[in-house]
Amino acid sequence: MKTRFKNRLGVLAVAVALTGAFATQAMAERAKSATEAQGYERVVNGNEVECQLQDMCQIENTGILCTVDYNPDSAQLYRLDQFGNCTQELYRPLP
Repeated sequence: MKTRFKNRLGVLAVAVALTGAFATQAMAERAKSATEAQGYERVVNGNEVECQLQDMCQIENTGILCTVDYNPDSAQLYRLDQFGNCTQELYRPLP
């Protein structure tokens, strides 16, 4: 009887350790998935729209749009699309 209990206790300890390891790994992967992207400001120059390099932003939606110097009153920043135009919204990285 005691031997069965000890065996089950050992299996339970291994199961708890594995669960903790997988949970920790999942948290690390989630942190890595918050991908940063270079932010560009749209600048109208005559009839052309240029993209000027600015701050680093985040692709995932944090609820706060990325702006120049992270100032809410400044110009919004965008990510370059496949054609080199700054059209894709970016979000402010969370601290």
